[in-house]
This record gives sequence, C-alpha cells and structure tokens, in this order.
Amino acid sequence: MVESKYSPRRITAFAKQRKALELRMAGRTWQEIADSLEYKGHSGAIAAVDKALQRTLQEPAESYRALTLERLTKVLQVFWPQMLRADPVAARTVLQTLGDIRKLMGLDAPAQIEHGGTGVPIRHEVVNLDLGDITGALQVLEQAGAIRMDTNGHEPDSALDGLHPTHPNG
Repeated sequence: MVESKYSPRRITAFAKQRKALELRMAGRTWQEIADSLEYKGHSGAIAAVDKALQRTLQEPAESYRALTLERLTKVLQVFWPQMLRADPVAARTVLQTLGDIRKLMGLDAPAQIEHGGTGVPIRHEVVNLDLGDITGALQVLEQAGAIRMDTNGHEPDSALDGLHPTHPNG
C-alpha cells in the first residue's frame, strides 16, 4: 500500500528537509546540519537539502504547467469546432496548440537509450574527409567495422551507380 503524501511521517520528513535547506543557506556545514536534525551522517543532510531544492523548484513548475495546460485546453475548445468546419486558420491554431501541449507534457522529449554492450568501450576515430571522396570514407568506415556496405544488386561503378558519378560529365 502506498503511503499518503499527507501522512504524518511524510509531513515530518518534509519539514525536516526544509529546515536542512534553511540551515545550509545559513552557512552550516553538512555535519552540523546532520547533528542538528539527527541524521545518521552528513550524507543524510546532503540528501535532505537536495530533496528540498527539488521540491522548491518542482512545485511552482507543476503549478505553472497545470495553469498553462488549462489555458491551452481552452484554446482547443474554442478553435476545434472551427477546424472541423475546414477553417485553415483554426486548423493551424489547433495544430500549434497540440504541439505546445506535447512540448509542455514532455511527449516529444528525446528518448534516452543506454547501451549495455559487452563491456568493451566504443572506439571513436576522427577522420578528415575530402567531400569529393565519399567512397573512400565509406571504405575506411567499412574496414573499421563501423558500417556494412552492400551493392544493392549492382556492381560498383556501373551505370546504375549514378548518385555519385566517378566522372563529372559521365
């Protein structure tokens, strides 16, 4: 069962974190804060101050986010019916508002991907390239095992290889 955020234990912890932040702002050392608030060690004082700082910044940000979401929802309520009647200005407004909502909610944030790998560090190599010699660069990358090149069913330098012709007029 999840503990309520209004439980006596959580309220006490919150007050203690806020006091730790006040003491740190007054110039007290981590150990002094730990001793004063009966944390087991200085790391408890550090964690309490970090948590208090997160809450201090997080609560106004959440309030602002909720207010902004409410305002954007009102914009959608006004322009949605007009968009359904093929009004181009309303359609652009709705699309922009939906984009703003996605951004506000963090839906378009880049995915964070961690590569566990085999424990072998990834080797990076910087290579200076002449823009006219892309084929050579691709061969270097292939030899390094960074890429695999396929012929796509035709021989290199054939008539089908017209994206980067060997000869400027050919």
